[in-house]
Amino acid sequence: MTINSFLRGIGHFCIWITPLQIFFFAWGVWITIATDYTIGTLSILEFYANYFAFIMPIIDWLYTWFWNAYLDLILSFPLIIVVSLKGTFSTWLGFWILKKVKKEGVAY
Repeated sequence: MTINSFLRGIGHFCIWITPLQIFFFAWGVWITIATDYTIGTLSILEFYANYFAFIMPIIDWLYTWFWNAYLDLILSFPLIIVVSLKGTFSTWLGFWILKKVKKEGVAY
């Protein structure tokens, strides 16, 4: 396996994950429309606790391994803003990687 095929795989993964991120963005928007949550109050942790309860044991396990204040900071960010930024960045990154690999043929 060469570095080009590895980078191509990462680029395709970044692009293929975009529909899932659009789904989570739409789900978050629907929750803010249908409930009392706002864009700023629907945090990642609130979303996991109320709508993805099966992930909570994993998050509880993470709290035993990582610095609790760091996880509190990361999980307190607003879901809709984080998902939209993450989706935009990963899609851009995927296209950028594929363009660079195709154009320059990264050689190592």
